[in-house]
Amino acid sequence: MKDFLRIQDGKQFNNIQIKYKMTYIYNPSLILLVCLLWSTPGILSAQDQSQQIEAVVNDEDGNHVQGAKIYSGRSFATSGVDGSFELEVVPGSRIVVEAPGYSSQTILVDDILNNQIIVLESDPLSITGQQDIHVAFEQKSNTEIVGFVSHINTTEVDEYDNIIWANDILAGRTLGLLGSNSIRGIGIGINTADITGSGLSSGNALFIVDGLPRDIQSLRASEIESISVLKDVNSSILYGSAAVNGVVLITTKRGEAYKSQTNVSARYGISQPRALPKFLNSAEYMTYFNMARQNDGLSEQFSAETIENYKNGNPYRYPDIDYYSSDYLKPSTSYVDVVGQLSGGNADAKYYANFGLNSNGSLINYGTSKSARHDIFNVRGNVDLKVNDWIRTAVDGTAIFSTDNGQRGNFWSDAASIRPYEYTPLIPIDMVMADHSLVTSRKNDVDGIYLLGGNANHIRTPEGDGYAGGEYQQISRKFSFNNRINFDLDQITEGLSFHTNISFDFFTRYNQTIANEYSVYEPIWSDSSPDLIADLRQHGKDERPGIQSVGNSFFQRRVGFYGMTKYDRTFGEDHRFTGTLLGYGSTFKQQGDFQGVKQAHLGLQLGYSLKNTYLIDFSSAYVNSVKLPTGNRGGFAPSIGVAWVLSNEEFLEASERIDYLKLRLSTGILKSDIPIGGFFYYDNRYGGSGSYNWFEGSRSRGGVRSNWSSNYNLGFAKRNELNFGVEGIFFNRTLSLTANVFHELYNGLVTRPNTIYPSFYTDFIPYENFDEDKYQGAEIGIGLNKSVGDWNFFLGADLLYVTSERTRVDEVYDNEYQYRQGYPKDATFGLEAIGLFQDQSDIENSPIQAFGTVRPGDIKYKDQNGDGIIDNNDEVFLRRWQAPLSAGLRLRVSFKDLTLFVLGEGRSGAENFLEGNYYWVDGNKKYSEIVRGAWTPETSSTATYPRLSSQSNSNNFRRSSYWLYSDDYLQLRKIQLTYHLPQNVLESLRMKNLAVYLAADNIIQFARNKEIRDLNVGGQPYYRTFTLGLQTNF
Repeated sequence: MKDFLRIQDGKQFNNIQIKYKMTYIYNPSLILLVCLLWSTPGILSAQDQSQQIEAVVNDEDGNHVQGAKIYSGRSFATSGVDGSFELEVVPGSRIVVEAPGYSSQTILVDDILNNQIIVLESDPLSITGQQDIHVAFEQKSNTEIVGFVSHINTTEVDEYDNIIWANDILAGRTLGLLGSNSIRGIGIGINTADITGSGLSSGNALFIVDGLPRDIQSLRASEIESISVLKDVNSSILYGSAAVNGVVLITTKRGEAYKSQTNVSARYGISQPRALPKFLNSAEYMTYFNMARQNDGLSEQFSAETIENYKNGNPYRYPDIDYYSSDYLKPSTSYVDVVGQLSGGNADAKYYANFGLNSNGSLINYGTSKSARHDIFNVRGNVDLKVNDWIRTAVDGTAIFSTDNGQRGNFWSDAASIRPYEYTPLIPIDMVMADHSLVTSRKNDVDGIYLLGGNANHIRTPEGDGYAGGEYQQISRKFSFNNRINFDLDQITEGLSFHTNISFDFFTRYNQTIANEYSVYEPIWSDSSPDLIADLRQHGKDERPGIQSVGNSFFQRRVGFYGMTKYDRTFGEDHRFTGTLLGYGSTFKQQGDFQGVKQAHLGLQLGYSLKNTYLIDFSSAYVNSVKLPTGNRGGFAPSIGVAWVLSNEEFLEASERIDYLKLRLSTGILKSDIPIGGFFYYDNRYGGSGSYNWFEGSRSRGGVRSNWSSNYNLGFAKRNELNFGVEGIFFNRTLSLTANVFHELYNGLVTRPNTIYPSFYTDFIPYENFDEDKYQGAEIGIGLNKSVGDWNFFLGADLLYVTSERTRVDEVYDNEYQYRQGYPKDATFGLEAIGLFQDQSDIENSPIQAFGTVRPGDIKYKDQNGDGIIDNNDEVFLRRWQAPLSAGLRLRVSFKDLTLFVLGEGRSGAENFLEGNYYWVDGNKKYSEIVRGAWTPETSSTATYPRLSSQSNSNNFRRSSYWLYSDDYLQLRKIQLTYHLPQNVLESLRMKNLAVYLAADNIIQFARNKEIRDLNVGGQPYYRTFTLGLQTNF
């Protein structure tokens, strides 16, 4: 082993490096990394050849730059007040110099020895993290971008907001992003992420990770170098028809030449439920259920004596189960997260590796689940190699292993549905008649004290599943592979290059179960002694087969590729021409899909820039779809954008107030098959139509009828848009402003338009491009950055307003107010409630309600058309479910080495319905505390809930204005306090950074209906989390 770990020159790796190799050598990407490091000793060592250099960092005006970071391999320094620094370097190597507000530089050590002054060029965009932005298939400065693109400063995320998962980064930080997966709130109902299996597998936006569509489940924030949101057609069209609602472009980290880093972070946190459901106890449930039966004209089910027994009697004989109490749940759960990163290299070879372990505990406090954990282990590795002067290649590998342990069954579903009195969960053995045969022959008990309780209706129980039901594991594995090859074709013509990328992703998930069978016992209580169990009735059997079964398997598979020829050349100093010709394809298939999702297109981009001041970009795609008929499967989608950098003009160049100012305009048409729901919509479809007899009735044959007829002119749906915007940086980089307006029209949406055909033609109506939706809105982003002495302040605010309108809809209604055309795309229609019926006379003098028998205390609806009947024809517009107004807020305050970071997010204008079994309580459902406000004749003027009913009540429990509530909120999603050790301490520890932080997530929410928003019924609760963390950099 010692020989194996030696470098070619006979020197060993240091201990940290040995640990990485020994632990993770099984990963293919890291095996390649080991080979790379083996062959390039200069990357890692040669400290005996090093020498000390001294230099000064100045700006263009000769002023010293304090706090600049200087890297050379594993050596690191920062410039002092006078701009000076000392650094240990290897002769012939290079150093990297970085400072906020300046362009970074890579300099030969020999050049520094000849001239010990390093001059950094001012860059007003670098202070906002916008000097190098990833856009479609390339990287640009913000001054060079024509389209409408938002960018997340990942440096800020790394330093001041130590988020674990990528899906938590987006909301509240990105101008134009609504939540985590909807760009500008457009394309409602076109679930691109679900169809393509990208992002969070839900949402309107297409997610691209390292060049191709990918999901971001379990993608770590620490793996991400850059996040860009491509909002308009011009910036996103090169990704083809799947980019119909815009693109979230994520680029993962790679090694940097001459900048070796080892980062390790660890954190520990506890998570507390923000709210838990509240249900009535046994005695109160019985009281209210009797009330429900009285309302139905039925006799009471529970006597006063029974209710009293359940209130004060023996809790084992008269159970009162509360699954949300401390008997079943812990007050909090904990998590541990550890991440390590290793990167570096030189001009010929660069490497990056990331490994992480995240382990979350269970909130359940009994049985198997008490010690259960959900563990996720991530490994990512990549290498970039220079093959020769004109070929470079890169290989990426990612593996994610997830194991979620727990008990069989569904505790959270049972907790929300099992009424508190239905059975005795645990039966004390000492209450059972002595020497009972079922006790002495038992095969299961709980701690030798209890038997598992149940009855004929509850042969399986949450308690039995937890203590004796066996074990359950959900296991998932995800593997990704990328291979890029880049050809520099300058020898053919200057500025010409060719690039390829091929990827393969595979995800699998399955359950492993050890399924034990267990008995539950129903106690037969003694008539003479209230605390004695005279007999037991056994239900089920005890079996432990010891067999592990595997089931519920699921897979996803994706293959993607692109080949691209690029041209980028500047003639003279003023005229820059760019061009891209792209061939792109991907196929995504998951279990159950017959066809899968196939995407293929050609892309063409042409650009021109004059003096980096006047910019024009033509981007287009020739898209293809197998969902459309032959001869109509291809479509050309063009876009054009122009930009004017006013701050480069002579009349503004000398302005001391304007650092950067830019106007931009774009328009385009993107054709897409994503809104087309299925395949072969263009062809005739036939279905069954009863049967008929023949041969004197002795034989029969099924009938056939048309479902729809063919339409070989069926085409793509289209997104048509117009954008205008302005952005600027002012007052010596103190203030930044971005303001954009947009107009979007989605037309040619596919449906079967019944309105343009006679009614007798229903079976033959084809699918056509018919419906249209319109979106309009504006977005404004403001940033304020100010330093006063040792204090540094940053305040960022983003605001998005969007409204939609259905401009063409295939619909036929009897009344004008029923038509959806003219209303928002996210509109919900329902009945308008006008109170509760007070008595029988009120019912008799009101229109007939056609939703079952109505009694006093039921919801009363408005007769919109005056026909004397309340039915579906009386439904009107009730609400928008997507907030038209959303905002994000970021605050960072630093004093010396201490930084406070706050992230807020809010929305306004959306409404939601109280629904589900927690709020819609009828029949034998479990009663939540909401029923305490139920209508009775005595509370008719103050009731906040309709009358209770022991029967199914279709009149009350349907979407109506009665159940609407405002979903407006402002939430502080993150508060973090970070302390960075001073630089002089770090230098003595030979470290680049050491930070300790305290963080609180989802800590405060301001909302009119906070209690409702905090509650999750039937599943894991929503949590607020407190974290203590440590971050180091060597």
